[in-house]
Amino acid sequence: MSRQVIINADDFGLSPAINEGIIKAYQAGGITSTSMMVNMPGFDHAVQAARSLPEFGIGLHFNLTYGCPVSNPGSVPSLVKKDGSFHNGNSVFVRDPVDIIKELDAQWNRFIATSRYPAHLDSHHLLHQNDPMIYQIMAEKAIRENVPLRKSQIVHSTPKAPIPRMTETILLDTYGDNDGLQRLLHHLYTLQEGTTEIVCHPGYVDDILVGISEWTDIRERELSVFMNEEIPRTIRALNILPINYSALKKLPEEPCELPTLPPASQPINKKIFRYIPHRAVKRKRKTHRLNKKRGTKSRSSTARTRKRV
Repeated sequence: MSRQVIINADDFGLSPAINEGIIKAYQAGGITSTSMMVNMPGFDHAVQAARSLPEFGIGLHFNLTYGCPVSNPGSVPSLVKKDGSFHNGNSVFVRDPVDIIKELDAQWNRFIATSRYPAHLDSHHLLHQNDPMIYQIMAEKAIRENVPLRKSQIVHSTPKAPIPRMTETILLDTYGDNDGLQRLLHHLYTLQEGTTEIVCHPGYVDDILVGISEWTDIRERELSVFMNEEIPRTIRALNILPINYSALKKLPEEPCELPTLPPASQPINKKIFRYIPHRAVKRKRKTHRLNKKRGTKSRSSTARTRKRV
C-alpha cells in the first residue's frame, strides 16, 4: 500500500499577510492544501490570490471563535456576545445546534459564492474534535455536500453521526522552534501507509493578525520550515504521493505536480509586511497518530502536540 500526504495550512483568509505566506509555501512545494476562513479580514484577498492557483486544494475552515458570524448575529444568538462577535474559546456558554447549522450553512454558501467548491471541511480551534455536537453537525454536512472531513483525534460516541471520507491518520504538531524542520522530516520518514494529513500554520505577520491572534511570529518560523526545499525533495525521495483532499474521491495515478522550486539565492519579498521581533512561545507538543481503523482508540505518540489557536 502506498503512502499519501496532505500538508494543509490552516487560516487562509485570516489576514493578507497570512495568505501571502501560505501561497509562498504552496509555490515552494512545502504544502499541498489549505483551508479558508470566510468571515475574516483577509477573505477577499485570499479569494483573489487563489484565482491563479486552480489546482490548489482549498477547504472550508469553519469558524465560531474569531470575528463575527456570516449570519445575522441576531439569528444565531447562542453563538455571539452582545456586540455580535463570536464567544471566544474560553467563555462559558452553550451553543444551540440550530444556530451552529445555520452558521455552517452561511459560511459554506459564502465559500461557494466565490465560484470555487470546498475541497474538504475542517474547523478552527479544533471545534469538531472538542465538541461531539459540532462533530455530528459537520459530519452530516460533509456527507450532504460529498466532501471529506478532517479526521478527529477523539472518537466521538455519536451513533447517529455518519462517517464521511477522511484521511486515515492526522498529525497535529507545531514547527516554529529550532528543531521544527527535523521533526517534520521525521514525520515524513515515518509516515504510515495510506493517507495522512499534516496540519500547519505558516504565514507572515501584519497588523491585522496582531489584532486577532496570539500566534504571530511562530507562524513566520513555521513558514521558513515549509518553504525549505528539503520538504519536496524528501517527499520525492521517499516515493510519497503529495495530494490534496480532492484526491480522496479517487486517488490519482500520478502525484500532484509540486511547484518548481525557486533558486536558492532568491530572496523572499517581505517589504509589505511589518516586522515583529520573535517572542518565545512556550507550548507543549505531542503528535497524535490515529489508527487507520475508524472507531478505534487513537495511539499515543512520543512526538509533541500543540495547543491550537
